[in-house]
Amino acid sequence: MQGLLVLLLYSSLTHLLDVSKFRRIYRIYREHAGLDQSVVTLLFYRAAAQYNLDQFIPVEVKNQNVLLTEYGDLGKGYFLDPARKISFKVNHMSKEASDVQTYAAQANMETWRSSVESVLTAYVKDHYPYGVCTVYGKTLNAGKAIIACIECHKYQPNVFWNGLWKSEWKFVLSPPCTEVTGTIKVRNELETATNFVKLIENADNAFQVDLMDNYQKLDILLKGLRRHLPFTRTTLDWNKVINSKVVKEMDLGQGQ
Repeated sequence: MQGLLVLLLYSSLTHLLDVSKFRRIYRIYREHAGLDQSVVTLLFYRAAAQYNLDQFIPVEVKNQNVLLTEYGDLGKGYFLDPARKISFKVNHMSKEASDVQTYAAQANMETWRSSVESVLTAYVKDHYPYGVCTVYGKTLNAGKAIIACIECHKYQPNVFWNGLWKSEWKFVLSPPCTEVTGTIKVRNELETATNFVKLIENADNAFQVDLMDNYQKLDILLKGLRRHLPFTRTTLDWNKVINSKVVKEMDLGQGQ
């Protein structure tokens, strides 16, 4: 499964969220993996599930987007939407939600959670054009915690630009003080592609400059090896050459 995760991580972002392209990757792997189809399907599904959680992939549940994260994972393919207090089942291959049910969240955390969610939703709306946020109230080893997850992406393969932003903020409720920690991860495929092409361009330019320099040096060297004939600006009388003393002596020498 690790190999599949690597395959997904290095795939284009459009191939990961576009279901038809995602399935195309699955078919290619299934045809070339050399494994039983059921085994490949199971491995691919698990890898896709892990990827969806790691990347905070949003899914639509009753006309609203909810992030898939480890904090909302209820097990057996079910996830939590804490804002509406519902659970739903996810098909990680098609990224479709089903079997929506009511779910009782932690009541003692709801006041804190809903307050943070209300403010964060307004913030995401103002700062992320395509952003989605999900806020959880969880009991961790360090105590009761509020965990805010944000995801925003925009894919424009027609102009060769894809971008994804995800962040996670966590603070433990431990009065009178608390610690806030956060992580931000950004993926920009245009920047990576541009840098890659720039690397090729620099290498090509350096090689061509060296090549032209070598050609110029070789041309100078070849010119130096040529014998320079004098410019007399007169025509050569071949009759005089034939009848010259030097030629006659050479002929006599050959006759001997």
